[in-house]
Order: sequence, then C-alpha cells, then structure tokens
Amino acid sequence: MHRHIIKRQKFQFLSHYKDNTSVHILLVIIIATIIRIFCIIYTVLWSKLISSYKLSNNLLCENGTLWEYIKCFSYWDGEYFLRLSLNKIEYSYEQNHAFFPSLPLIIIFTKKLFMKSILNTDNCAINVLIAVIINNIFFVIATIGIYVFSLIHLMNRKNYENKPALMINEQSCFYLSNIKDEKECYSFSFFLSVLYSFTSGNIHVSSFYNESIFSCFSIWGFNFLKLSSTNNMCPFFEILAVLSFFIASSFRSNGILFLIPLFFYNINSCKFCQYYIKSKTEKKKNIIFSYFSFKRNIFYFIIHWLKALIEAFIVIFPFLIFQIYSYHLYCAQHNDLWKEQNKTFYLFLINFIKNPFSYINIWNNKSMLINRPWCNKNFPFIYNYIQHKYWDVSFLKILKAPNFNIIYSAPIYYISFHCVFNFFKYYNFSLHGFSLLFNQFFGCIVHLCIFSFYILLFAHNEIILRLIISSPIFFLHYAYLLKYFENWNYLLFINLFYFFVGPPLFGTYIAWT
Repeated sequence: MHRHIIKRQKFQFLSHYKDNTSVHILLVIIIATIIRIFCIIYTVLWSKLISSYKLSNNLLCENGTLWEYIKCFSYWDGEYFLRLSLNKIEYSYEQNHAFFPSLPLIIIFTKKLFMKSILNTDNCAINVLIAVIINNIFFVIATIGIYVFSLIHLMNRKNYENKPALMINEQSCFYLSNIKDEKECYSFSFFLSVLYSFTSGNIHVSSFYNESIFSCFSIWGFNFLKLSSTNNMCPFFEILAVLSFFIASSFRSNGILFLIPLFFYNINSCKFCQYYIKSKTEKKKNIIFSYFSFKRNIFYFIIHWLKALIEAFIVIFPFLIFQIYSYHLYCAQHNDLWKEQNKTFYLFLINFIKNPFSYINIWNNKSMLINRPWCNKNFPFIYNYIQHKYWDVSFLKILKAPNFNIIYSAPIYYISFHCVFNFFKYYNFSLHGFSLLFNQFFGCIVHLCIFSFYILLFAHNEIILRLIISSPIFFLHYAYLLKYFENWNYLLFINLFYFFVGPPLFGTYIAWT
C-alpha cells in the first residue's frame, strides 16, 4: 500500500513538470511569435520614415504595394539570396558563391507548392515574403530548441550515478551552483528562451538571410546529441543529430565546425574510451593491451570509428559539393551541352548524384583548366578566394585594418570567451585529465571557442552579432550571468540596444553587420 502511494506521488510529481514543460513551450512560442511580428512592423516603419538610397532591387523588381513594404528585408546579403531565387540558383559570378543555394532552393520549391494562389503576384515580393515567413517560423522552432537545451543539460545529474568520474555536480559544473532543483531549472530554461527571443541578430532572423534555419538545426543538432548520450547512445537521436548538422551545413560554410561536437560525441560513445577512463579511475595497468586482446573489441573499435568517419563526411558533404560545382563552373572547360545540362546548381546536383565519379575526378583535368588564381591549387576551393578578393576578408584583418566594428561586437566576444574561461576554471581537474573529454559541455565549449576565434581572426568581426545565435552554450552562459549575478545586468541593456537599433539601421540600408 505504502509503495503504491509513493509511486502515485512520483507520477504526480513528474506529471506536474510535464505540464510545466507544455505550458512553457506554448508561452515560448507565443512570446517568440509576438517579438518576430514586432520586429517586422518595427523594421517596416523605420524603412518608411527614412528613405533608403538602395535602388538596385527596385530596378530588378516591379513596384507594387507589397514590394514597397517588404523590400527592406532584402537588403545587404538578402539581395544576393533574392537574385539567386529569381534566376533559379544560376551562379553567374564568382562573388555569388559566398552564398549557399539552400535558402533560394526552399523559396523556389515553396513557390511551386503554392503556384495557383500566387500567379498574379510580383516575383520579388513573393520571394521576400516567403523568406520572411519561413525564417520567422524556424526562429520560433530554434527558440523552443534553446529551452530544451537547458532542460536536458541541467536536469540530468542523475544520469551518471554509476559513473562517478563523469557525474556533473556543483564542483564540476559552474551552472549547478544556483540551479539546484527541477523547479529552478524550468524557471531558468524559460528565462533563457525569452532572452534568446531578444537576440542581438534580431533583424537578420526575420530577413532574407539564412541565419534562422542554420541556427535552428544547429541548436537541435546539439540537443539530439545530448539526448542520444543520455539515452544510452540511442542511434535514433544520433541519426537526427547528424541530419540536423548536415542540413545546417547546407546553409553556411561554418557548418563544418559541427565536426567538433560530433567528434567528442563519438569519443563519449566509444567503448574503448569508456573502458579506458574507467580503468584509469580504478588505477588499472596495461589498459590498452587488456582491451584489445579480444578480437571482438578490435572489430567494434574499427566499426565505431568508420561510422564516425561516415558521419563526418555527411556533415561536410554540402560544403564539398558546392566547391566541386564552383570548380566545374569556373575552372574546367566544358562544351555547350554540358553547360546547358548543368546550368543551375539544382541541375548540377541531380547530375552529380546520377554519376558522381565523373565530377569528383578534378585532379586529372589540369591541362584543361581555365586560368583562375584558385583553380591550380592542390585543393581548389573557391570559398577562401572569393572571401578575400570580393569581401575583403583576410587573416588578422582586425590588426591590419582596425575599425569601429570591433567595439560594438566586443561584448559578444567577451561573453563567449568568458564562457570558455569559466568552464575550465570550474572544472574538477582532480579526476583523470581524460575525463574532460566526457564532460557534457566540452563539445559545445570547444565549438564556441573555435567558432569565436575563427570569426575574430578570419572574418568581419561584427558578423558574430548574428552568427552567435547558432551557439546554445553561449546563450545558456549569458542567461545564467544575467539571472544570478547582478553586476552583469548591464549586458542586458547592450543586448536590448542591439535589438532595437538593428532593424532601423538594416531597414534603411545603413551598415550594421
């Protein structure tokens, strides 16, 4: 009888928090949607109050009522995405290859689905409208993802009860010093998701950019990796994580950095690595020999890392196929029939899938190369070349040509590196050093560190204001500082400044990021 009462109380307790999750997610959706609608109206109002000097899109598109209201969402990078969607992703110029074709492809396919209802609508206006709607939907989904990210990372301290070397506690996890129970975890996760809705990249997630979709699949990719490791390395969640990172990589080149969390996940799921750290904790000797003395263990070890290699290839495949397309477009000489059959990236992709080997073998065609500077390199990737030539990106540009942009992007870098610093500051190094690789936040931390350094050293440093929305650990750390440390509250005002200043600047075609 007593046992049944305990079970009933436990069920009611779990049911209570399940209800909380549903209510919170519903509130998150409502709040994120309201904020997105506000951003759209706010941007349109400013674009009407201050006339933009940007006229190139007006020359490209027919003037109409809808276009006059939403053309402000197609400025800056949005102009390139708009043109690609209008010409069916035909890449006519090298500089266009800085922009991946996935977003224009989505616009094209969406238009085909609703062809009957948009026959009499201007192409430019409907393309921008579809992009705005899709991006706002994906941002709301990303906001749900950031809520889930906090829950699954901060409520699982009992998952490692049988693995004391890996258990997270207040000594090994900075965030658990204040988040000590489920109720506080739910409260913090909700606060985090609301804060994420007021992102510094506010205008970019509602415009003709690919940040929303990229960030959505980035965050859910991290979530699925965590769910897989929490559920005894569940292959279902692992597949979802790889697919999420694959889709994200189809939208931005920095998607290849998802190899970092994927690598550490595979270390966590490797039986040998688990055996090694357990043996080190128990101070056993001849660990490697004792493990690989069984042929079965050798076989599973090889299979595991072959699987990891396949996953890595899947993640970087979108980047590679886009580079191969660029190579054939600008480097290799082809006849008119080939050019017509591969006129757009979509046609090229279909032909590549049908006969990949005829496209991959690029090193045997050196005698037929067109004389472009990047074509003769051992690894002829167009991306680095166009970033340097057309977009003025170079290594250590921040030192060679310092500008004002680093000042207003500095708070984001500061929070990023503070997050990395705090992780190592609070990590319990009394355990064996190898256990660091098994920490649930380590993959996220290394990804954030390399990601931030890459943008700071190799890119226009201000773009971190919009790209940082793809890093869930950044926002978890940021929200934690705001909620539990009063001396960090000034960061909220900086964030709100970005939130409210970004749309007017963007909507009137004034340089922002």
